[in-house]
Amino acid sequence: MEHYRQRLLLSASPEAVYQALATQQGLRRWWTEDCEAGTQVGERATFRFGRHRKVMQIERLVPGREVRWHCVEAHLEVPGLARPDEWVGTHIVFSLSPHGAAGTALDFEHIGLTPELGCYGLCQEGWQQFLASLQALMDTGRGTPFVPAETACGASNAAAASAVTDRIERQVHIRAPRSRVWHAISNAEEYGRWFGANLQGQVFAPGQRARGPITIAGYEHVVFDVIIERVEPEQLMAFRWHPYAVDAAIDYSKEERTLVTFTLQDVGEGTLLKVVESGFDKVPPGRRMEAFRMNSGGWEGQLRNIDRHVSTAS
Repeated sequence: MEHYRQRLLLSASPEAVYQALATQQGLRRWWTEDCEAGTQVGERATFRFGRHRKVMQIERLVPGREVRWHCVEAHLEVPGLARPDEWVGTHIVFSLSPHGAAGTALDFEHIGLTPELGCYGLCQEGWQQFLASLQALMDTGRGTPFVPAETACGASNAAAASAVTDRIERQVHIRAPRSRVWHAISNAEEYGRWFGANLQGQVFAPGQRARGPITIAGYEHVVFDVIIERVEPEQLMAFRWHPYAVDAAIDYSKEERTLVTFTLQDVGEGTLLKVVESGFDKVPPGRRMEAFRMNSGGWEGQLRNIDRHVSTAS
């Protein structure tokens, strides 16, 4: 089964990127400030994220080219996760190569992190977040690492550790004008066409509810049901819904809804569309991880859908 991988194009040199991956000081600037990392093959690196912990044995260090770790200890304290040590035995590989005049292509692989693992959605989201932090560090000089509670303005460990599981963030660069992308997310009927719901006659307006049957194969029994929170033309659209509400035997009306927010930004020859879904920590523990995992993959697929829809219709 395919393991998790991602490619980043960084403006820094391979040597500078290597320092961010192979030194304790560098790792503290983008992944977690709470870490101790060896600098030789065979030594260990320990990374803490509040209640979560990973211990890596350093397997390979090739300056400017590769960093490879083997996870030997792990603890993910997440409600509903059957095996908190699912990372054990997996391998993490950072492969570097020159890109452009002075940049770096980083090919990241987490070998063994596959969709069959219970933690896959959580860890996929975590890597998205922290690889974006690495990108920011290399491009701007400032990353967004995990900060321990004692140095994070008094925030509790529990709150800090839950940040990774509370929200999903995805984005796509669509080669179409912002006005075109905006129509695809703000017009309810068109939204339904790329999302997979029959929203004929529905309207997305603040305070209003929009409902219609899902048209995706296998989910025809599910109703798309949202309450519109905000509509700021060509800037932002937000609604609340019950995530992965697919079981007819569950009364989801008693649960708090998560918040889904779309934002648009002009980027080069097109539009950067971002979607953030937050509030998963308020979903009942018994189904929280499944909802998080399914919606993590779901938003990736839906952003591909809107990209294809807008590109085809333009």
